Amino acid sequence: MTEIIPLVETKNCTMEFPGVRALDNVNFKLLPGECHALVGENGAGKSTLAKCIIGEYRMTSGDLYICGERINPVSYNVRVSQNKGIAVVHQEFQLMSDMTGIENIFIGHYSTKGPLIDWKKLRNRAEDLMSFLQSNINLNIPVKYLRTAEKQIIQLARAIMFESKVVILDELTAVLQEKEIKNIFRIIKILKEKGIGIIYISHRLNEVFEICDSYTVLCDGRHISSGNVKDVDKNKLISMIIGRELTQVYPHIENTQSELLLEVKGLTSHNNTFKNINLELHKGEVVGIAGLVGAGKTELLNAIFGNHKIKSGEIWIKGKKVNIRCPQDAIKYKIALVPDERKQLGLNMIYNIKENMVLPSLNRFIRLGVFSDHKKEMLAAYEFCEKLKVAYASLWQGVSKLSGGNQQKIVIAKWMLADSEIFLLDEPTRGIDIGAKVEIYKLIDELTKQGKGVIIVSPELEEIIGLSNKVYIMFEGEIKDVIYGENKTQSAIINSMLGVD
Repeated sequence: MTEIIPLVETKNCTMEFPGVRALDNVNFKLLPGECHALVGENGAGKSTLAKCIIGEYRMTSGDLYICGERINPVSYNVRVSQNKGIAVVHQEFQLMSDMTGIENIFIGHYSTKGPLIDWKKLRNRAEDLMSFLQSNINLNIPVKYLRTAEKQIIQLARAIMFESKVVILDELTAVLQEKEIKNIFRIIKILKEKGIGIIYISHRLNEVFEICDSYTVLCDGRHISSGNVKDVDKNKLISMIIGRELTQVYPHIENTQSELLLEVKGLTSHNNTFKNINLELHKGEVVGIAGLVGAGKTELLNAIFGNHKIKSGEIWIKGKKVNIRCPQDAIKYKIALVPDERKQLGLNMIYNIKENMVLPSLNRFIRLGVFSDHKKEMLAAYEFCEKLKVAYASLWQGVSKLSGGNQQKIVIAKWMLADSEIFLLDEPTRGIDIGAKVEIYKLIDELTKQGKGVIIVSPELEEIIGLSNKVYIMFEGEIKDVIYGENKTQSAIINSMLGVD
């Protein structure tokens, strides 16, 4: 029987940074036509291994083989890996925000006609790519005006523009909704049929079981296990990832009807992204909001927080009608927003942990009406970091150096420090590993036990169902249905999301 030559293989791959061994003798193998899941907690070494494969990092020791050829690490870099047919879609956007979609797709590879760029040819190629991706994105405007999901599709288009042999997808679906994820799976299947190998890095284990053929688990830079997905179940995979059995992912839901905390009546946005929204949130309750991309979920949360203009409607807090014109008003009424883009909107990435923690609460730490009490700020920040079990070196550590899960804890902690009572969580577990997700779930449970109210938006229906007392379904900007109790099932939610009566 002819031996199948791996498209990519690492042998004893070790990657060391000053004081840190990010990869420790890792062996990895990707076969033609295979979708290979690379899983592990944040900091496990997944992205580091990917960067070694594409030549962004030079391995400290070990061997890398591409299509059976041993690679010379001295001359290997990103350009060489691209020439060898390796493409990557990073978790973080690698786009030029002021350039158009077409310019971003073909940057560095423009077709020319004499001394000029052949834009007609590029547009035709772009149309073919968008047709293949089943997307109708406007490629003639700067990408900074596109939605997050549209930017990700442009990154994918750029990755598959050439006849790649290997495509690395690093958390590609973290910013996508169910319909878009299904389209990505369709594309992956086509790529596999062409013999292309896919390295699939994701924290969404349901996706691993739906689309991947094989898996490799990393933990603290070490290779834990590899095998066929069909030979392992979800609980076993989770225990390998976090090093322990996971007895219960979601906290127990208490179905108690307590004091009304927030009421939204007939809320309509200035641009009709949502219309005539009626919603109630009680103390100690988690309310889920589900819907497709463009349904108006994020805009609704931002409107409640004073960050999105409304045309009509009312917001009531504890039985009192309030006027929220800006986020400062919302903060005054003890409303907190954890946005879907934590790095761009939830944190100031040039600030340290302490500075981010106290931002919404600066008025609490003023001495003599003028001066900041830095000692009190430090003690308060330390208390909440310890309470939330944030993994950090010091309060003066930059938040950019934290893992995604710990960054999200900081975003939530700053609002807890501000003594918020209403928490608006927009995809709070996006891009974080299963262990960190469970910590966030426990934190949500703790908030409800304190009598806080939580509204959560998530594309993961299992998460919405597992956390929420009731689920509001949004369809084309309106509340299509409210589901709770035994009717709170995935099939019921999906039908309502799609507008099926």
